[in-house]
Amino acid sequence: MFVTNAIAACAVVVSGTADVASALEDVPERYARLARDVVDALRTSLEHEAVDVGASASERFKYAEPAKKAVKAYLSYEGSADARESASYADIAEALRELSAFYKRNGATTPLTEETRTKILKLLTEASASLPPPEPSLMDKVLERLA
Repeated sequence: MFVTNAIAACAVVVSGTADVASALEDVPERYARLARDVVDALRTSLEHEAVDVGASASERFKYAEPAKKAVKAYLSYEGSADARESASYADIAEALRELSAFYKRNGATTPLTEETRTKILKLLTEASASLPPPEPSLMDKVLERLA
């Protein structure tokens, strides 16, 4: 999926007919925000677990709590079919299925294996790559004007 989106983005830039954003998914902004939030929160949690291998279960849960909240918010989204049919939705759904299957097999307090973590991070990266970028913040707009 990532390769397809990257090729599409390159083709658009090379052709000069449109900008890169038009090559990305056309999904509702609310969905894109929730998807970016869940991707970022899960990625942070998984990367922390990879770095701090000897962390206690309570410390891992401390970093997993924001991811849990982001997943709940994401799953509560009842938006358009466009979002549910998007590549990012499929990638995030697959990442959540992988995570769920791992914990069902091994228990909720078991640290992820490197293989599982890598697979989930790959799916999250693909989802992130296909989402449109976030709207610029007020600070981004100010800095742009100053440049």
